[in-house]
Amino acid sequence: MEILVCIKRVPLVGSTFILTDDASEIDTRRLGFTLSPHEECAVEAAVQLRDAHGGSVTLLSLGTAETEEQLREQLAIGADRAILAITDGSEPDPQATAAALLEAISADGAQFDLVLLGSESADVAGYQTGIRLAHALGLPVVTGVKGLTVDAGVARCERAVGSEREVYSVSLPAVITVKDGLNIPRYPSV
Repeated sequence: MEILVCIKRVPLVGSTFILTDDASEIDTRRLGFTLSPHEECAVEAAVQLRDAHGGSVTLLSLGTAETEEQLREQLAIGADRAILAITDGSEPDPQATAAALLEAISADGAQFDLVLLGSESADVAGYQTGIRLAHALGLPVVTGVKGLTVDAGVARCERAVGSEREVYSVSLPAVITVKDGLNIPRYPSV
């Protein structure tokens, strides 16, 4: 199974934000960065599925060269390869983000059975990028997944709805956005 996980570099929770001298944007030189918990769970799910079914896990991120730090951490967790599509670091809207991800996927040329994203990023929480990427790829999408298994080319996805659960089955290839709590992400090995 070939799995793509789209990840985003976000400021650490609790970071103090300082503006640039002209106050036009946040000065990122003194911020710590990480992934959102949702994306950490997406990477962990991908590695677990790869271990169970074979194949490979590819990471994709848009960002500046500094984003390599987060990609390397996730490679140490067990992803097989990483793609960094260099951008200027600005925060595009979800449609532009999905278009840039689609461009990077097309340029890579690989075919993926499953595309995983966090349900929302920890910084913007727009909930739209996964849906828009699925639409651009012409693939079915299930969002907000907190339970995921794959068998015989079908993903079984569980979503929490209040105190109840919804269960969806979707044929692969598909796009799935996951929420934290799907699993317990492992720590990178040294």
